[in-house]
Amino acid sequence: MPAEVVRQAKMFILDSIGCALGGYAIAWGKRVADVGRDLGGKPEATVIGSGDRLHCAHAAYVNGKLGNILDMDETLYNNRHIGGVPLFPALSVGERTGATGKDIILATVLAYDFAARSGICGSSFRPDPVQGVAVSGSAGMGFNTFAAAIAAGKTFKLDKEQMINALGTVAYFAPGAIESKFVFTPPSNFNKYGDMGWFCLSGVMAALCALNGYVGDPSILDGPRGLAALLGAPDFDYDTFVADLGERWYIMDAGFKPYPTCRWFHTGIRLLEDIMKKHGLKPGDINSIKVDTHPLATTLPTFEAADRWAESAGKELWLSIDSFTYALACTAYGITPGPEWAQEETLKSPRIAEMTKKITHGEHPDAMRMTAAWSGHPGKLFSQPPTSIEVISKKGRFTAESTDIPGDSWNPGARLTDDAIVAKFRTNASYILGEAQVDRIIDMVDGLDGIRDIGKLTALLAPLV
Repeated sequence: MPAEVVRQAKMFILDSIGCALGGYAIAWGKRVADVGRDLGGKPEATVIGSGDRLHCAHAAYVNGKLGNILDMDETLYNNRHIGGVPLFPALSVGERTGATGKDIILATVLAYDFAARSGICGSSFRPDPVQGVAVSGSAGMGFNTFAAAIAAGKTFKLDKEQMINALGTVAYFAPGAIESKFVFTPPSNFNKYGDMGWFCLSGVMAALCALNGYVGDPSILDGPRGLAALLGAPDFDYDTFVADLGERWYIMDAGFKPYPTCRWFHTGIRLLEDIMKKHGLKPGDINSIKVDTHPLATTLPTFEAADRWAESAGKELWLSIDSFTYALACTAYGITPGPEWAQEETLKSPRIAEMTKKITHGEHPDAMRMTAAWSGHPGKLFSQPPTSIEVISKKGRFTAESTDIPGDSWNPGARLTDDAIVAKFRTNASYILGEAQVDRIIDMVDGLDGIRDIGKLTALLAPLV
């Protein structure tokens, strides 16, 4: 595996662990950990943040869920939310099996590759010359259940037949069209577009089944009733799915999220952040903010409902994640991206609610034209949506525009540096761990390919007694 792929995998692993630590820092993270304790099992794998020891499948569930709570976990091409699913099953199984750091890196990269290839090749979006974009009404995130099974299976060192059985088993654990249900029928809920913890648990379970002789469906990846149907895709691009295997590593394109909110909103957030910094604006200086972007970022029913933040009675965590106005209000007040956005004090803040009343958004004039004329792969249809912002303030009117989504590794103009990813990890981890322990984790992940027992790393992922 090329050195640059190994390096990227380490950044992905560090970022995913940081997201889980940040998730554990808020009240909802403690509830997820409580579910893990209720499940229990052999004390063979570590829960990130709490340090609880559970059965590897249950630890994978809790860690997977924690990693997604803040919605700050990885998202590919502004389209496929893979997050920490390729890591957490490998990490939990790796503790049980005494895996090396190299084992974890390999399992994570392979699992991510499958999730990326299947996710984009079975995309539920297609360019349409009339509508601009055609959207499947039966989209699901089954690609993540397969990724989890690959991560767990590779760490268990399943042979070829066992891996086929694991994939043929995990398909029957995959969710239905929940992603479409989520975006089209508000209000949202704590499970969001799919339960990342369930994906991770399903993968470990399928690998254990295969390890114990279960026989899965060997044709699950094939034909219109196979993988395409599980993803709710109108068709499936099998050519790209298998192109350049072992040469083209999709983890190199990973989208690291600097903000704990829907990926669609990140360009507008960065534009506002830059304007406020450049012109020295304070929250009290702002009269109005208007952001224009692709209509899918603002008109899908769940997003529309979440954007009515000031009038919302609940102001729950999962509503905030889908609210463009809430994200922009947090940015205007300079609230540190991470657990602070998800704390009750911020969610219930009157000043945040008042700021959202000053924020509007609409359709960028080029958005639908660009998608209608898209000639690239359909899975990358929304990888560069045009976004513009207008801020009217006491100091004047300021505008900016961009098609770059901050954190996209494939885009030289938008990718986060390693230092930026490490800084994000430090922020999320600081709510749970001391600075010296955070430093040790960073150093250990940096040298992960030299670690002979992954337990040395997992032992650091909760406060030391």
